[in-house]
Amino acid sequence: MPKVFALIPARGGSKGIPQKNIAPLLDQPLIAYTLLAAKASGVMDHIYVSSDDDQILSVAHYYGVERLKRDPHLARDESPTDPVISEFIHRIKPANKDIIVLLQPTSPLRTAEHICDALAEFRDFPTCHSLISVYEISNKYMKAYVGGGEFLHPLAGEHTSYTRRQDLPSLYMPNGAIYIFKVEDFLREEKIPRTHIIPYLMSDEDSLDIDTPNDLIAAAERLSERKDNNDK
Repeated sequence: MPKVFALIPARGGSKGIPQKNIAPLLDQPLIAYTLLAAKASGVMDHIYVSSDDDQILSVAHYYGVERLKRDPHLARDESPTDPVISEFIHRIKPANKDIIVLLQPTSPLRTAEHICDALAEFRDFPTCHSLISVYEISNKYMKAYVGGGEFLHPLAGEHTSYTRRQDLPSLYMPNGAIYIFKVEDFLREEKIPRTHIIPYLMSDEDSLDIDTPNDLIAAAERLSERKDNNDK
């Protein structure tokens, strides 16, 4: 049976919020909501935090998950996620058929239920190469034009700008909360597979990604509402 590895990439630097990944959110550091959701899902064989920052790794140890000290050159502002996953695979050496569930620590409203449902959906589609969590956005943007040159160019093709919205397909925006793929599919090009993708639909509200102090305030309000509803 293939194993399931949760990978939480959490570098130390952040411009918008200092030490964002461990910034206080109610009574816990931000990353704790992802660690606890991964543990509560009950579907993980291993949970790893990849970080260049010793303080973040100490928080990971406190919450009882495994740690991987990331190479500093993979923790810059401009560092993409794919090389971080590659480092994890080549150092931890999961089997080709094993599954990686990438969980961004800046999605505190993603729950254990979301993780379980997304993994079940991924397993139900054996022909897919990856799953990404998304939320639905207005399809009116398919009618947009791209500028920057002498003339405007239709964003989604010459006919879409004159098509009724109700006749246009649905649009989905990745929210960064969950990515799921097999090791062998990642290793094919050393990146999260960009083809044969299936969506896991989340609500707009639960898709909140922490980027600014105002996002932390919004997350605190939503988490407090959840707690109040659960206590009733």
